[in-house]
Amino acid sequence: MARYEEIAQDLRVLITSGEYPPGAALPLMRDLAEQYGVSDITMRRAYGLLTGEGLIESRGRSGTFVREHPDRLRLTVRTRQMERDELGYYSGPETQGWRPLQLPDGEQTQVVTLLVPADIADTLGVAPDTRLTVRRRLIGDPDVETHRQLADSWLAPWVAEELPLLSGRTGLGGMYDRLEEWGSQPLQWREEISARMPSPEEAAALVMPSTGVPLLRTLRITYFAEAGPERVAEVQDIRMSAAVFALGYPLPRGESARWPVEPATGDYYQDPPEA
Repeated sequence: MARYEEIAQDLRVLITSGEYPPGAALPLMRDLAEQYGVSDITMRRAYGLLTGEGLIESRGRSGTFVREHPDRLRLTVRTRQMERDELGYYSGPETQGWRPLQLPDGEQTQVVTLLVPADIADTLGVAPDTRLTVRRRLIGDPDVETHRQLADSWLAPWVAEELPLLSGRTGLGGMYDRLEEWGSQPLQWREEISARMPSPEEAAALVMPSTGVPLLRTLRITYFAEAGPERVAEVQDIRMSAAVFALGYPLPRGESARWPVEPATGDYYQDPPEA
C-alpha cells in the first residue's frame, strides 16, 4: 500500500468512527504532512482519495470538511411501481406531487434528436450510432430542492414514425396515455438499475456535489402487453442522486421457493445438531 493510501486509511477510520463527525474541519494538509513526515503532494493524494469517496469536501479558503455520508443518512426510499392519478401515470407514491422543473434552456420538456447511448440502443434494437427522438425532462418536488430526477425518454423508431405527436406536446396524461390510446392495449414496464458517477451537467441539475456521490440510474423499458417485452416502445433513462435516494421493491418468491418448503437439514427442532 502506498504511503498516501495508508494516510487516507487512517483518516477514513477517524471519519467513519465519528472522531471527525459530519461537518468537522480536518487539519490543514501542511500540518498533517508534517505529522506524517511526508510531502504536500502525498497529502493531496490522500485527501483526493477521500474526496473521491465522498467522505470529505473542500470549501475553498475555509478548509476541508467531513461530508454527511449517505451511509449515515436516512435516504428517501423510492418504491418501484407504476401509479396513476387524474394527471396520468407516475412512478411510485413518493413522486405523486412531483412536477416538471425548468431545464437550462428554460423549457420543461426538451424534444431533440441525439445519438442514442449504446446500452439503450441495444435495448431498442438499433445500431449505437443511430440518432433517435428523445424527450428530456427534469422532474422534482417544487418544495424540496434536492428531490428531483432527470428523465430522458428515448422513443423507438417505429413509435416516432407512428406517433409524430410525441415529438411535441403530448397533452393531459402524457406520452403513456397517447401510446395506450394508439395501441388500444395496456403498457407494461420492467426496469434495470445501475450506478455510475454523474457528469458535471447532471450533478448541477440534480443539486449534487461535484465529486464523491454516484448517480442511481434506472432504465425503465416500456412495451405493449400483447407485443411482449421484445418489441420495446420506449426506454426512459432516469437518474437521481444516491446521496438522497434509495430504491425499494418487494422481493417475490420464485416458483422453486413456494411455501411450504422442505427444510434443508431435516426437522431441526425435533433433532437438533450436536454442538
